[in-house]
Amino acid sequence: MPLTLSKRTLDEGSSPSFCAGRKLGDVEQALVWTLLQEDPACPTRVLLDKVAQRQSPLAVSIRHLNRWRVQWQLNRRKGRPRQAADRPSVVSGAALVQVTPRLSFVGVHLFMHWLDQQETFGPVVAQLTQAIEAHKRAHPDDDFPLLHHREQTLLRRFVALFCAPLFGIDTLTAFDTHEHPLPTLLGRGYHSSTLSQFLGQLERIDAAAALIPVLVPHPAGQIAYVDGHMMAYWSRVPMHKGKITMLGRIMAGSQAVIAHDEAGQALFVAYYPPDIHLSQVIVDYCQKLAGATGSTLFVIDRAVNAVAMARAFDDQGLGLLCMLDDNEHQGLESFEAAQVDTLQDGRRVYGGPWKTPRPHDPRHFVIVEPAEGKTLVYWATPKVEAVLAATEWPRVYRERNERQENSFKRMIDHGALNTNYGRKKLVGPDRHQQRARDKLLQSLETAQQRVDKQVEEVKAKQDQVAESESKGHGKRLAQRQRALAGLEKELKNAKHKQDQLAEQAYALGPPGERADRDFRKQTIMTVRTLLLENALNAFMVVLLGTLQTKVSLELVLNLLFERSGARMETNAQVVYWVNTSGLSLPYRRVLTAVVEGLCAMGLREHGKPICVRLKDMPP
Repeated sequence: MPLTLSKRTLDEGSSPSFCAGRKLGDVEQALVWTLLQEDPACPTRVLLDKVAQRQSPLAVSIRHLNRWRVQWQLNRRKGRPRQAADRPSVVSGAALVQVTPRLSFVGVHLFMHWLDQQETFGPVVAQLTQAIEAHKRAHPDDDFPLLHHREQTLLRRFVALFCAPLFGIDTLTAFDTHEHPLPTLLGRGYHSSTLSQFLGQLERIDAAAALIPVLVPHPAGQIAYVDGHMMAYWSRVPMHKGKITMLGRIMAGSQAVIAHDEAGQALFVAYYPPDIHLSQVIVDYCQKLAGATGSTLFVIDRAVNAVAMARAFDDQGLGLLCMLDDNEHQGLESFEAAQVDTLQDGRRVYGGPWKTPRPHDPRHFVIVEPAEGKTLVYWATPKVEAVLAATEWPRVYRERNERQENSFKRMIDHGALNTNYGRKKLVGPDRHQQRARDKLLQSLETAQQRVDKQVEEVKAKQDQVAESESKGHGKRLAQRQRALAGLEKELKNAKHKQDQLAEQAYALGPPGERADRDFRKQTIMTVRTLLLENALNAFMVVLLGTLQTKVSLELVLNLLFERSGARMETNAQVVYWVNTSGLSLPYRRVLTAVVEGLCAMGLREHGKPICVRLKDMPP
């Protein structure tokens, strides 16, 4: 589905071939040609003024332009031009060349043409259309603009949200203040009010659930990497809080649990409140992920000793691979392990169960022991043991760094992953208060049991003292009296502790309320970010296949996507120029290689081949 409206086809042979000269480049030639087509009788001095309004002034003389006009047979008669009101301003076959002398974010235009060739947004529009139809059936009385959008409108507005991070736009309000190339990219521009309304209506139809399937590749891989990303949120309303790891603070926020496959493609995302620990939701999350993607082996970034979690995964027929907490073992001596391999760097790999049998622990362990330093212990459920060789466990786990941690950093830098969308909040019971109350009630129950036990011991000791008094004991009576005094003191302390706990429980007050974020908008925009990351990775795979040297995504974004340039469409091709002013010689060489790779990718626009060139343009 094309992103922009169709344009007029240029007549064959209607425009000359432009070749950069010593004084006048091909972009400038095309611009002068276009202006002359609009007004062939325009005096050359006026023509120079028009060019200066479109771009920087041309450093050529009037005589030099006159020579070009003679060559193009567009020279005017001598004398002052006549002011004929009935003269048409455009000659027959006027729109022969279309020139955009100033084009920002040239690389984004090329990237979007590549996505258009891959039909990347076709499934997105199809899923949104299905969600709209389902909402109409479920809520026949609802009526808002999204329900009547054409597919082209859905495409343009979603692409505007999709490309926003590439323009340096994080929040939608920045569309009102930042320069962006949406008019040249989509054929029209958007302000924040339109896109905010669009996002709010996507929230109403639960577009996040509809867009999740677009992330899943076909076929999906067997292994999925799962990790959480905490984001801070500031509010004056009391909200549930958790540890925001990026800031090292306990505060309100949200927790995105994101899954990637073995190729680094994002598969799934779900949001949870920050006070909910990942271990409480990981089993349910992986069940949903397995249902959506078919992946059955999961690698998580947690050093845990969760026998219950391993059993839960094993009961569901799922595999889990992670690291064992350092506090739960004493190195190789804790396991009945046999050496299974030696890595290239000399580290020895062992495998086996616990040395002391644990019947209810289904985990198998792989231990990597270096010549010096920390011993690494990996554990997995029987499902992983049956599919992956023990020697593969360290490699599969290490790949998590590139698959997820580096991916999160990239999405924060150019995908607006850390940006909060949506201000709606859902008020519910205060879980912090409930946890504190449950903990105090448990402590009160324990304290009551301790008091009851102390009362029984004091009563028994009092009986013994009475017995000694009745029998006239001397030394034994003194011993029992001292023991009774000690027990009475312990009873007093236990009652004091119980009273303190009761006061703390009373101080909690009646059940309170706290708010959680409504994650629907946030999930939609995170799916947008994941789609963008997947598309950029796929684009880089194709681009790197045409290059002799390796370049990073960050370098391509800086050297190509963020640079300005120009565009010219002829009857045979579309030419994009990339501005190289300010580049050092090494970076210019890199950009030259990237441009050559783009030309080798076979990009097309409106059926015409795209040619990419470098050009020094004035600031």
